[in-house]
Amino acid sequence: MKLHKRILEKTWAQSLVSFLIARYLRFAHATSRWEVRGWDIIQSQYDAEQPIIVCFWHARMIMATFGWQNTVQLSMLSTPHRDGKIAAMTYNRLGIKTIWGSTKKGGAEAARAMIRALKAGEVIAITPDGPKGPRQRMQLSAINIARMSGAKLVPVTAASSSSKILGTWDRLQIPTPFSRGVISIAPPIDVPRKASAEDYEALRHSFEERLNTMTQDLDAEFGLQTPEPAPLPTALPAERPVDGEHAP
Repeated sequence: MKLHKRILEKTWAQSLVSFLIARYLRFAHATSRWEVRGWDIIQSQYDAEQPIIVCFWHARMIMATFGWQNTVQLSMLSTPHRDGKIAAMTYNRLGIKTIWGSTKKGGAEAARAMIRALKAGEVIAITPDGPKGPRQRMQLSAINIARMSGAKLVPVTAASSSSKILGTWDRLQIPTPFSRGVISIAPPIDVPRKASAEDYEALRHSFEERLNTMTQDLDAEFGLQTPEPAPLPTALPAERPVDGEHAP
């Protein structure tokens, strides 16, 4: 293992990196103009005690949290590996709680934690193409959690007039200071408690298209080209639905 990776395995190093990232994000936010479109959608659902799951692509997760209001507690799912820990520490410094787990490994445990958070009145955030892609391709995890909990899915996207796009699998976008940005929130989508596998697949495909279209339209306002979704594999990785009867 390379030296810098060994160092980043240390808790003190992860804490330092998260501190520096959080400071940068606060500066970038404070020196920029951000518009939030549709916050009333989240606030009204929250005030009505309707559980909701906000979904944004992994590449937009930094920008999507820029417009979050402190009137609603947000909890984000994060994987407990090195990069996930740094991201979680960063978001904790910005007032966002962490739910540890992965939709791929130990999915049942992560599902139970998210359902508990929803029942406690928190809004949870899932990047439906995470943790490792394919980019801008929705997996079934968010639909499964919504089905078990009675939560609605809320599509969210964001764009900035100036951002650094990393060469990572998701093309992560980091907003730069002195820019202009928009967070766009669409009306919630109901997930039926019981439906056929074909119906859930149709819902998954429809949500994926909607979120991609929202992102493309918002990027177009800034004259930006949206990264293309990753090519589909022969079939999306199978995700076994978690038995709702065993959820807390």
